[in-house]
Amino acid sequence: MQQARRRLEQRALPLARTAGEGNIQWTVFGPTNWRCTMSVEMLAGEAGEGLRLADQVDTSRLPSRERQFTCLEVARCYHQRRDDAAVLVHLLGLEGLAPKDLSRSPVARAMVRDLQLRVRPAFRRKVDALANRLERA
Repeated sequence: MQQARRRLEQRALPLARTAGEGNIQWTVFGPTNWRCTMSVEMLAGEAGEGLRLADQVDTSRLPSRERQFTCLEVARCYHQRRDDAAVLVHLLGLEGLAPKDLSRSPVARAMVRDLQLRVRPAFRRKVDALANRLERA
């Protein structure tokens, strides 16, 4: 994992800074996009490190709604940590951003199913309502 981090920092970050923010030919590359490497951390089981990186990212600056949908990776990091309230908050935010993308995401649907099984009673209605909306979409 250290080697992957080092390569991203040494090779991808300088290129991202040089390129600036943009979406030329749907590449969506730039400094903000580079910071979305949280998914690498999440996939390596380093949810805490992924969340630390996510705290440095303002996805609203990204030039594409699809790339802003990266917050799904943030929800997955919280899911790995079993922080159900944070998962729900991020999923609801993504629903507001791109409801069809959320409803078509197998990862999002799996997280909602997991939430239905283990969420605290205080959040049950919101999770069930989200599940219903995803089913209808």
